[in-house]
Amino acid sequence: MAVTVSRPTASTHAPRAAGPDAALRLLSGAAALALGPLAALAPRGLPIWAIAFTLLALAGLARGHALGRLARSRTPILVVVAFLLVALLSCLWSPSDRALATVAEIGYIALGALAGGAWVATLPAADARRLAVLFLGGGLAGVAVFAVEAALDFPLNRWWNAVPDDHLPNLLNGNVPKRTAALLCLLVWPAALAVDRFGHRLIALLVPVGYALVCLPLTSRSAMLGIAVGLVTLAAARRCARWTRRVIGAVVTAAFLLVLPGALLIAGRLDLDHAHWLFRSAQHRVEIWGHAATRALQTPWFGQGIDSSRALPPEGAVSDFAPIGDSLLPLHPHNAFLQVWLETGAAGAMLALAAMLLLLAGTARLSRHDQPFALALYATALAMGSTAYGIWQAWWMAGFLAAALMLRLATRIAGQPEGDPR
Repeated sequence: MAVTVSRPTASTHAPRAAGPDAALRLLSGAAALALGPLAALAPRGLPIWAIAFTLLALAGLARGHALGRLARSRTPILVVVAFLLVALLSCLWSPSDRALATVAEIGYIALGALAGGAWVATLPAADARRLAVLFLGGGLAGVAVFAVEAALDFPLNRWWNAVPDDHLPNLLNGNVPKRTAALLCLLVWPAALAVDRFGHRLIALLVPVGYALVCLPLTSRSAMLGIAVGLVTLAAARRCARWTRRVIGAVVTAAFLLVLPGALLIAGRLDLDHAHWLFRSAQHRVEIWGHAATRALQTPWFGQGIDSSRALPPEGAVSDFAPIGDSLLPLHPHNAFLQVWLETGAAGAMLALAAMLLLLAGTARLSRHDQPFALALYATALAMGSTAYGIWQAWWMAGFLAAALMLRLATRIAGQPEGDPR
């Protein structure tokens, strides 16, 4: 008697497959929608978003049997792993009690870039379009909330953090509005590209211009600088992306090679920390750069140790702008290039330069139409990273990651023809 074995049909596994796929779609949509409001209301919560998105990306790659895509970017992976090893080794002499935690934070941001970028690249066009719409909706809501908060002296923030009325000036002049302004300054470029990909080219150009005109006069000078540099880069790249990329590469290379003598020059011989034509916070920043460069030259090869900026002993240094307590610097040098040199020396600086040049070169693989937006985001991040927050602050690294992933998502929206970069 013949025994027939029934084969499972597609319908047999459909309900089982639908559950995980539906969960991924729901959670990824929530992540895209939440990004704008999170940047507006709780910017320091972005590391949670980065970790959640990384887990979603890994789950999505596993679901699509595409985990092998993680091994495709071998050269960037080797460069980043080498930098992490240098940073990990420097924990042995770093004076910071957060050195190991900082290495871990850099590590999960790097993993998020690798996994998130690989997953977004595998998304079907329909899913990319849906997530982009949610990202735009959340971003619009975030800008609106931030505008209302700024106009009304941040009532939600004061309520949530129980800020008394007599501390309001500290809030308005502190980092709360500046963090949000900086993050939205990054997110505006993937939003502009998404709008452009949906076929609204004029509106896409108005997105960063409108943000600059409406929001930035209320907030930080670093964010104003970032959006201005981004707009100039966008205009230049629309004429010739190839030459714009070469100029940016030259600037990045010069910044890593010349930042130490440059900082010593402007703080020493040029004495710009006492230049009356500079506003006071800029003068203080020049003084900080001079202190950081001087200390970096004491350990030129492997630096003072990762995260040491927040814990360097003053060794008798004085400041004309603020009392120096237990640490020479106010948490960080306010310049990413200086911070890398100070904490990881020439070894870390050369690896960081290689990573940044590889990232810049990656923009050439985008379509000709998308490259100006990617280069504008790169230049904006470069400008703000050179003047604002500590480069290893987890919320700040997560902001760079989120902007890059959303820009990659925007490139997946069907609409613009692909073309060779020029």
